[in-house]
Amino acid sequence: MWGTWWVWDARLTSVLVLFLLYLGYMALRASIDDEAKAARAAAVLALVGLVNVPIVKFSVDWWSTLHQGASVFRADGPTMTSEFLYPLLLMGLAYTFGFLSLWLVRIRAEVWRRRAGALALAAARD
Repeated sequence: MWGTWWVWDARLTSVLVLFLLYLGYMALRASIDDEAKAARAAAVLALVGLVNVPIVKFSVDWWSTLHQGASVFRADGPTMTSEFLYPLLLMGLAYTFGFLSLWLVRIRAEVWRRRAGALALAAARD
């Protein structure tokens, strides 16, 4: 399997199908001029594509494939050794805090932008 550019692995194939559905969603949304009809048609396609999400998630459990199953979140506990598990969990926590801090900065910037717009609108009326 190593050294080949494509194998018909269950996880790879289901992610490819999901990617093609995503491209179809964007193409469908952009191809219809009426915004309401485009949103409705794209929503139907998104609901059809939603069926593929659990297939992607559980494909390695359902079929014997190239990808390994879960290593961390398992009913009988993680299979990783602690020298790999603790740094992984620490970096996951650090990434989450980094995301939340950037999200709060973006929210604050949006509040400032809206306040500036409201002040500019009020100044234009006076």
